[in-house]
Amino acid sequence: MTTTEPLAALTYLMAGQVSAHDRRVQRFTEAERQHYLDLLSGLFVLCVDRRFRRADGHGAVIRFVASVRERFDPDRTLIDPTVAENLLFAALGGHDTLPATAENVTVQTLLTVALVSDEQPSPAGYDALLCQVDTMIATVPPTD
Repeated sequence: MTTTEPLAALTYLMAGQVSAHDRRVQRFTEAERQHYLDLLSGLFVLCVDRRFRRADGHGAVIRFVASVRERFDPDRTLIDPTVAENLLFAALGGHDTLPATAENVTVQTLLTVALVSDEQPSPAGYDALLCQVDTMIATVPPTD
């Protein structure tokens, strides 16, 4: 798989190398920023689908959000549980998608990190996951 700047940044983020991730993101062109957001959204939807099924119901989503807030937001300042739950339900097709506001992207990013972390993929498994996401978003026709 060819590594692009957005893929490299996402790899750093998922590996917990936040400083390296941030340095890459700061150098993005507008096209790279959009590609990164597309990759992040695709990875989020794919991981949500792998983790939850519609039959899991609201309880599993609520428990997951609570665990993410406990692990990644102990001060309860970054993750609004309603936003997190709505993002998860939207990814499952249960709600309309939310706009890409700074808050929504931050919450989606933290949820994605948690979902990937919980899967504990091997390096090869993680590369395969990113390749699948990159292929998935490349086949989606652009919206005008």
